[in-house]
Amino acid sequence: MRKLNKILAMLAVVTMLMSLVTVVAVAEDVYREPITLTVYDELANQQSTGWFAKILKDKFNVELNIISTNLDTNAWQTRMAAGDLGDLLIFGEVNKSDHLASAVEANLILDWNDIDYSGYENINKYATTAIDKVTNFVNDSTGIDGIWGFGHDIGLNRTDWAVIVDPNYGMQVRWDAYVAAGMPEIKTLEDLVPFLQALQDAMPENADGEKVYAYSGFADWEDCQMKFSWEYLTWYGYAEMDYLGVNWATGDVVNPLDEGSLYYRGLKVNNQLYRAGLFDPESISQNYDTYSQKMEAGRILMALWGWKTSSYNSDERTAQGIGYVTINPEDAAPVVNGTGPFGGVRVWAIGANTEYPDRVLEILDWLFSTEGMMIYNNGPQGLCWDYDENGQPYGTDFGWECWKNETATEMPAEYGGGTYADGKPALNNSTILVNAYDPDGGFCYNHDAWADGIAKLQNNMLTAWSEDYAGGAKTGVEYLKQTGHFSLHPATMYSTASLPTNLAEMRTLFAAKMKEYSWKCVYAETDEEFEALWTEMVTICKSFGYDEVTEFYMGEIANKLAAIAAGE
Repeated sequence: MRKLNKILAMLAVVTMLMSLVTVVAVAEDVYREPITLTVYDELANQQSTGWFAKILKDKFNVELNIISTNLDTNAWQTRMAAGDLGDLLIFGEVNKSDHLASAVEANLILDWNDIDYSGYENINKYATTAIDKVTNFVNDSTGIDGIWGFGHDIGLNRTDWAVIVDPNYGMQVRWDAYVAAGMPEIKTLEDLVPFLQALQDAMPENADGEKVYAYSGFADWEDCQMKFSWEYLTWYGYAEMDYLGVNWATGDVVNPLDEGSLYYRGLKVNNQLYRAGLFDPESISQNYDTYSQKMEAGRILMALWGWKTSSYNSDERTAQGIGYVTINPEDAAPVVNGTGPFGGVRVWAIGANTEYPDRVLEILDWLFSTEGMMIYNNGPQGLCWDYDENGQPYGTDFGWECWKNETATEMPAEYGGGTYADGKPALNNSTILVNAYDPDGGFCYNHDAWADGIAKLQNNMLTAWSEDYAGGAKTGVEYLKQTGHFSLHPATMYSTASLPTNLAEMRTLFAAKMKEYSWKCVYAETDEEFEALWTEMVTICKSFGYDEVTEFYMGEIANKLAAIAAGE
């Protein structure tokens, strides 16, 4: 009898344990139920498909529905009117927009004080200072206390640059056209016209017989100044402060609408390029995708950003001496961004009405992890990259094909299909800076800085550029450091405040006119027409409050310069 009781007791315990396991399993199943997260994203250029979408589905049972202001210009107004921005929120440059502050004031962003995020190890390890920066920014802008998210591109070492191979800013030129043109000199911005004339004369068509333009652009990233004229300011050390240019190393400020400003010079140069047939006349009507297609087809000889041109420099092309390299005017000193734990001006946040804050936090925490950073920036492990016996990453042959030919490399169906470019993380934002070094593994998250990546930098084109132009420098970044021709934009805790409502309304009025007339200046048929349009633009913008908005920004610039000087 006693033995029977023991058996019954044991069966009861087993039953209880099985019940507990069932409860846990059910809870896990419920938590892991398939969900779709709505992502309000001011940076996305595509929907979430392909390899990264499949990884999110397999790992988190999550799909993303991206509401992008780049794909739907009414997205902000529509979501605000509905009283629900989404589950995961990604704001663009918050120092140029009041969207983050407005969303907080409308109670549409989750205050992290209302949730327990202490268990998310990576967020607490890496994002604390970046969280504080966003908290301070919102408080300064609205007077509202709370924890609203964190900024992008968090750096792990304040002495690092944000770039390691190709400069983000500065003149990028097709080496093959430069050589064919006899390596013409360029001493200052105004020399760009004869310089590019020589290059286009030497290479008037691509291999398919299509028209080549020395310079091209697009308008869909603009809301105020004409970007492809304004970006010349970056060659001379100026970073964007909305429409103003600030050299944070010297404190000098470019007010674009000042007579003879560097922006005026940029518009003037582009007008001369247009009238000479060197500036792509379709620029004003084409978008980023069209521009990218022209670049891939070899129809653009000068570009602005190293991050964009690097994808053109395939192994096949560079072996033939074809591709983009850094060639700057002699008087240039391009701006270089420093890194720091403060994070940048793009903000990750969580929607106040989300049903799934834990699911969003889980994904964000993973994006801070070594695994998340490596996959987010380099593709699926085992297919595109892996670790060697020493724990150091290397790219597979397929991985290097993906990274060098993103739009042409097809992914296997089991990894989501489509091209590598189709599957890249459509969020188009960062947690930790891709060029940071993993604190545990000691390796860079960027494959270009891995041992095999550095080896792949050695090609016929860069060897010739190094010997014939760059004084032995092996990369564009090394060239800037070697010559000392750069201007550092240090990372800082200070965030410039959003415009007050009345000034934001003024900016809305003159921004549209500044963009419209800037393009008109570039397409002017004569010097007289150019000057008349310039004068009209200045007059209209100032009548709408341009000077009042500029005065506000000048105060913010002074505050940030003080913070930089104090090492904050």
